[in-house]
Amino acid sequence: MRVRVLRGRGASVMVIAVMAATASLVGCGDGTVPPASVATSAVPADLLLAPGQLPGGFAPAQLAVADLVEGNRGNIEAANAAEVTPPDCRPTADADLNEQIDAANSAVLAARSSTASLVELVTTAQRDIPADIAASTGRCAITTTVIGDGNLRGARIVTRYTELPTPAQMQGSDRLHQALVLRSDVTTTLPDGAASTQVGFAGYALLSPAAEQTAASDAVTVQLTMSGESTPASDPPTDAQPPVTDAAFGKLFDDAVNAASR
Repeated sequence: MRVRVLRGRGASVMVIAVMAATASLVGCGDGTVPPASVATSAVPADLLLAPGQLPGGFAPAQLAVADLVEGNRGNIEAANAAEVTPPDCRPTADADLNEQIDAANSAVLAARSSTASLVELVTTAQRDIPADIAASTGRCAITTTVIGDGNLRGARIVTRYTELPTPAQMQGSDRLHQALVLRSDVTTTLPDGAASTQVGFAGYALLSPAAEQTAASDAVTVQLTMSGESTPASDPPTDAQPPVTDAAFGKLFDDAVNAASR
């Protein structure tokens, strides 16, 4: 079983390729999922992972919500200036969510290891997970992005998305409305022909933080991303090592969803 739309809203992503190439900590839709003000007493900061739940080798790092929003904005602008193939696989969910989050409705946990960075976002704004599914699965599981602006202008980024299985403890949750867990394998080829590779992970979930609130309109967004180091550019490129195993990221995302359900 794979993580898809489990219940709640509807039909079926992400600036991972561009954001990975520009070394952002985290990627944060299209307007088909309207912004929602969640009627809940839950405070996003109370729904984050505890620092003791971080993977071995990761230590908490300073990151304010405002810094996250500003960092994402530059990467989203770069993505908007890029050419994406197939063209209907252009991600939209990051840009939509980034416009909704602020210090009043969101909280973040950032961490770093010697080879990777991790960011968890919990927010009462709702991420458009169906748009993520549309832009990273099926015919969009492999995309090519050509950067049109900035210091990576002309770079060609090939992203291969792998949808990961549903974490076991999430499968039976009556609070989970929608979720998606992805691995991204990214190859960035510079105009001079040298290329670098990088492996990253992303998990997105909409869930009700309290048992008495099970409507989709009451859901909060839990978003967890992890980016490994890019390899040095070379011709031919070397293969990047993932920061954790696929199973380990799934377990960590499961822990994040459980923490947001407390």
